[in-house]
Amino acid sequence: MKLKAIDFATAKIDKQMKVQDIAGLLKKHFDDNFNAHWQCVIGKEFGSDIGYEENHVIYFFVGRIAVLLWKAG
Repeated sequence: MKLKAIDFATAKIDKQMKVQDIAGLLKKHFDDNFNAHWQCVIGKEFGSDIGYEENHVIYFFVGRIAVLLWKAG
């Protein structure tokens, strides 16, 4: 799942899509493929305090863009 998230986000960021659109597409992709309740935040500067299922969170950077993806509930 980690590699899928990184590959998906990298491909969309490389196409210079808006980060809001990428977050929605990544959330939908994970909801469709790994059951519902995924959440996604993408941006350059943000803080977070989230609740998530164990082993269902990833935080990574694509260049200067941070991606936080987690499964809630």
